[in-house]
Amino acid sequence: MTPWRCRCTTSTPTLTKVRSGRGRKYCAQFGFNHAAPARVYVVTHAQHGAVKIGVASALQRNDRIGQHRRLGWTLFYEHHMPTGDDALAVEQTILRRLRAAGHDVFLTAAQLRDAIREHQTTPVPPEPLTLF
Repeated sequence: MTPWRCRCTTSTPTLTKVRSGRGRKYCAQFGFNHAAPARVYVVTHAQHGAVKIGVASALQRNDRIGQHRRLGWTLFYEHHMPTGDDALAVEQTILRRLRAAGHDVFLTAAQLRDAIREHQTTPVPPEPLTLF
């Protein structure tokens, strides 16, 4: 549990965190890059009547959305963000806001899309928004 020195000059993660795959989020060469462009997305599953909000890298196409597609989900909406941290903040804020408002566990895709749009205070990204 003792922090240990590593190549990263901004932190000293513990060996336990590194072994469990939870090392430095900005230094990792794999997985979700918190510093790189990302997107908040809404996917739907017609067979299950389900909707999900999530985050994914904006630069990779065989990522979380691709995994969802292989399991029968369809991309409904995505909103590009400057960084992964920004996308995670939007996702978590939307989930907290919906819970606090007393929403049921189940929402429509349009409700999630509108919540993401209402939350945005950042300038419009260079890429256009995609609505499916």
